[in-house]
Amino acid sequence: MSERDETMRRWRQGEERLYPVVTVRPDLYERCTRLVRSLSDRLESVPDLDALVTTYHAGDAASDLAGAGVDPEDLPPEIEQDLVRDAAYNMRARQLATRAPAEQAERMIRRAESAGEPTVTIWTEGRSELWPPYRSIEMQIGSGRAVAVSTELDPESMAPVFVLEGLQLDPQTGEGSTDPPLAPRREFADAGEWRQAAEALRRTLLSKPQP
Repeated sequence: MSERDETMRRWRQGEERLYPVVTVRPDLYERCTRLVRSLSDRLESVPDLDALVTTYHAGDAASDLAGAGVDPEDLPPEIEQDLVRDAAYNMRARQLATRAPAEQAERMIRRAESAGEPTVTIWTEGRSELWPPYRSIEMQIGSGRAVAVSTELDPESMAPVFVLEGLQLDPQTGEGSTDPPLAPRREFADAGEWRQAAEALRRTLLSKPQP
């Protein structure tokens, strides 16, 4: 296990240990949640998970509390400072993990625009397209038209199901829209047919002139 994984596991365990202790007393719970939020807000300038791990190991509970304007001596003895700190870092880690895919998509779009590329793959998940879970989304720069291919597992047969969709995304961010799909979801049992249909859909959606 990497240092990052081990540290994040510690944060999760700290959060899991903290709240059962304070929930038995509403006054402690309210104070504790405010404190965790205050410490987490102090970490808003930390840009990513690796930097968050570095920040964690560079400090300690006392320095983080002091930075948030909290005197550790004012805390009730029932509130463990290290657990509060771990819970705050775990809260910030969840925020970064949620935001990371959107930020990555925007970076890739900007990079493709600068390079003059007509399309960009804004999302890829999974090691092999032939085995779930797998998903890839390729979008046309400027129009937001996109082709999504994915591989799912049929819960009954336990065999892979190959999926193809045409989507309308926000061309600036790659986020989904409320518009109807450009091509409805299709499922394939044969990988070769799926690939052929995906190439045909790419020619239709990603090669056509932008509006």
